[in-house]
Amino acid sequence: MRTFLPLARVVVALVAVLLIATASAPAVAAPSGLTPIEPTYRVRLRSGPLGRVWHGSARVTFRNGGSEVLDRVYLRLWSNGVRGCDPVAIRVRGLRGGTPRALRQRCTTLAVDLDRPLAPGERGEVSFGLSIRVPELRDRFGWSPGLAFLGSALPALAVRDDRGWHLPPFVDLGESFYSVVGRYRVTFETPRGIRTPSTGRLVARRTVGGRTVVTSEARRVRDFEWAAGPLRRVVGRAAGTRIVVWYLPEAVDARRARSLLGHAERAMATFSEAFGLYPYPELDVVLSGHAWIGGMEYPQIVFSDPIPVVLRHELAHQWWYGLVGNDQFTEPWLDEAFATWSQRLPTRPRVGCEGFGWPSGSARMTNDMGYWREHPAQYFSVVYIGGACLLAQLAERFGLDRFLRILERYAARHRYGIARTSDFVHAIDRAAARHLPGFDTDAFWAAWRVGP
Repeated sequence: MRTFLPLARVVVALVAVLLIATASAPAVAAPSGLTPIEPTYRVRLRSGPLGRVWHGSARVTFRNGGSEVLDRVYLRLWSNGVRGCDPVAIRVRGLRGGTPRALRQRCTTLAVDLDRPLAPGERGEVSFGLSIRVPELRDRFGWSPGLAFLGSALPALAVRDDRGWHLPPFVDLGESFYSVVGRYRVTFETPRGIRTPSTGRLVARRTVGGRTVVTSEARRVRDFEWAAGPLRRVVGRAAGTRIVVWYLPEAVDARRARSLLGHAERAMATFSEAFGLYPYPELDVVLSGHAWIGGMEYPQIVFSDPIPVVLRHELAHQWWYGLVGNDQFTEPWLDEAFATWSQRLPTRPRVGCEGFGWPSGSARMTNDMGYWREHPAQYFSVVYIGGACLLAQLAERFGLDRFLRILERYAARHRYGIARTSDFVHAIDRAAARHLPGFDTDAFWAAWRVGP
């Protein structure tokens, strides 16, 4: 999901990759018993003069989608993981609807014992005051002169499924995120001149006492992010979606921004045709003007260095993770490999790969982020480079057109849901049985170390 550029992590992250699956593993159905579900987040925030400090409130409603009583929920304050607890960047105060416990896991996990346990199907609610202080850092959650990025800044509900609660640690190398789709309505009050491109679309705008108040709304998205600064924009359209590229004129000139808008339009048109129509009315691209983290994608918004291949990678994530969700800590390859392979589709599709050398005996395509954070060099070489090679081999075996149709059906089947490795393996196995009866998929998955 994350594309890195800063020196030590740069080159590898720009290589192509897509995905592989779990045939050697025991067949596992898509997640069942998901809870909480149908979350609605209503947030109001007021910023300081530069969009780096925010104060306000949030109300979160949700439904118990499981078969057991739900008496506790967890709020993930993910971006506290960037700096940990000293100082705490994201604070929840005055929580109502439950009793908060102490922050855990570098202040990223807040357990809340609900005042009223919820029977299956019942709805609940918690509300709280919220403050956010963005650190000075060139990161997906950080600020540098003129621009603040607020990735994973809003508290989000953790997920419980048939495997239990998912409460992994924050991982800076990649992602630990796992969320169901929900609805957001977020109101920003900022000094005049500060723009706030965000997930969703603008539904209201007014000026009050020299300050700007805007409200954005998003439906069926996994999370909500924004950026803040004196930004300018260029606007285009592709496949029925309005595309807005935001930039700081002192960092990226208008000509470069328009060129990148063209790349974004071409990529979104290509991906919509290949993987299914993009369903949202607007997509925002916020450009950094320097070697930052490369890029980072979120629903309906991406942060990106002004480099076409980085931008295409992040836009591909609008399908692989955004629309087709996955547990990014447990199965990071399911979105990163797909996005890396897909990033070449608008220019020169990758079909065929001569082979791949495993960096160690313990490396597997389906290792989780607990393994990869201990072996960061292997993470990029296996998940990005190896994953792209795996998918390129499938594109060669099936032929590009047929392989794209397989991906389109797989994406349609899991749109707005959660996919697991076994789902992709099943899609390939089923297609091979029909179109390539001589293809030994068991041997293929074993060679690619797909499985436990």
